[in-house]
This record gives sequence, structure tokens and C-alpha cells, in this order.
Amino acid sequence: MNSKEVEKTEQLIQYYKEDSAQENLQALVHQMKKTVFLIPAMLPDTPEINEIKQKVKENPGVKINLPKGTAPMPAILTNQNGGKFFPVYSSKEQVPKEPKFDLLMNMPFGACCSFALDERLEVEGIAVNPFTDNLLFKKPLLEAIKKAEEESKKGVNQIQMSPKQFQIMMRQRAELHEFPALAFREGAQFIQRLSDEKEAVVNEIYSKSFQKQELYPFEESSFSVMALNISEELLLVRVDLPPVREAAQLCYRVYVTLNPKSGEIHYFTIERGRGKDERNLCGVGKDGKHIEYGEAPVEGVEIQRIIDIISGEKEIGN
Repeated sequence: MNSKEVEKTEQLIQYYKEDSAQENLQALVHQMKKTVFLIPAMLPDTPEINEIKQKVKENPGVKINLPKGTAPMPAILTNQNGGKFFPVYSSKEQVPKEPKFDLLMNMPFGACCSFALDERLEVEGIAVNPFTDNLLFKKPLLEAIKKAEEESKKGVNQIQMSPKQFQIMMRQRAELHEFPALAFREGAQFIQRLSDEKEAVVNEIYSKSFQKQELYPFEESSFSVMALNISEELLLVRVDLPPVREAAQLCYRVYVTLNPKSGEIHYFTIERGRGKDERNLCGVGKDGKHIEYGEAPVEGVEIQRIIDIISGEKEIGN
């Protein structure tokens, strides 16, 4: 399973739970289509199958083929009102140890929808992570999702991205891809230009990241840049970004650092976390990978925390 896709799916689940706006649902469904879910299942209670189960217990991790024609049956959950739902889990951490099951099946979201819509299963819909998020997708919604998917395959895209969703996606592209990529690619020359030209440089980066200029919502005054010469070995540029009002992985602030002597560069971010008031200190590495350092400290201590991280990496390097 792709851990990045799973992480993004679980994050969008939280955003939708906080705000059930249509655009958040559309973003979640779009992401779920790229996610493979885990389905606990039971095997038929026959002497042959029971013998196989015993072999699995005695030889954990060894692949054993099931007899031809054997069909695992997904576990169905019944809620307090007697409603039956087909449970799907985004990761192994979400799967409960109880009730017991024989195996975990991997199933794309589209297949989960088709399975839940099968009248023979007699369920009301899908329960996503029922023991934590308990997000219910009932049959009318599943039918609408399936219909939109079928129309999309015919070349008619029924679920379109709203202007707000597009702006969020393009802003993420600027903050977590284009900005750090430019810093690492052009190095000290870019950091110096950022220090000198300040807001104009940042506005240029964001503007170029947007593919539709008519939807670009910012201007130079939307940003604030401050360059600090911390020491002979550390130039730090703080970039304050437009307010984060959406429930999405966006940055409140960016810190770009340069060691003028070694040319070493770091790119740090203060990002919105999964929770409503959660802020995380993160970053992007030279390889483009997202890095998480944990919960962000209060604003007045952010720079010191960044200095500590850089100093710690130096000590490890030595």
C-alpha cells in the first residue's frame, strides 16, 4: 500500500469530518479512488479450510494457496440500530483485533462500492474506519459515485474541481514543491535574491505555480518576508504566507536557511495539522520528500527550534 496515499486519505477524512462541505466530500472521494482499502474476511468453515488455517498458524508469513473456488466472505458490521455496513479500513493501524477474522483482503475503493451495492450482501453502505472515524457512505451516495465514474470513463467528468479546490491545490504546489525546488536548485543565489527582493520573489513563485491566472488570488502585499543574519554560518529568511482558512494541508509560514560557508540549505514549514488548531513543524528535503518534525512550538520559539534542528544535523554529520 502506498503510505503517502493512505496518509492523504486519512487527512482528507478528518477535513471532511470537521467540515462536510460538498467540495471537501469531492476531494475525499477523488482521493479514495486512489486508495486500496483493507477488508477483514472470513473463510468457509470446512475441514479442508480448517486444515489450511492450522498450517497458517504453524507457519506464519508463509504463502498458502486457497482451494480453487474458495471465496472469502467480508466481515459485516451491525450498528446499534440494526443497520448493516460493509467495513473498510485505510491502514492496518485502523483494523481492530476484535472481532476475529481469517485474512485481510486488499480492495480498491471502486470495488468496495460495487461490493456494497450488491443486493445479496444486504448492507446499507460502507463504513470507513468504523472503530475510529466511522464515516458512513450509504447506498445513494455510492450509486452517485459509481455513476459519475462510469460517465467519466465515457469522457464526461461529472465531479469537477471547484475554483476553491483548484486554488488550494495550486497553493500546495507552490509551498511544498515549487518554492523548495527553486531554493535547492538555485542555492545561495536564490536565497540572496529572496533576501533582497523579498515579497516580489515569493509572489512570482506562487503566480507561476497557478495554471489559471484568472484564479490567482494573491499579490505582493499578501506576503511578508524578513531576512535575518543569525550568524556567519546561518542566514534565515522568514516568509509569512496568506491566512489559512481552509481545512487543508497549507502553510502558515516558511523558513529558508542558508549556510554561506558551506552552501547548505534547509526549507522548513509551519503547516496546518489534521486537527482544527493543530500546527506542525515540517519541511521539504533536497530530494523533494516531505519531512515532519512534530508539533510546532509557539511562534516566538520557532526560529530557535529550527536552529536546534540544523545544529543537531551538524553534530550527527560530524
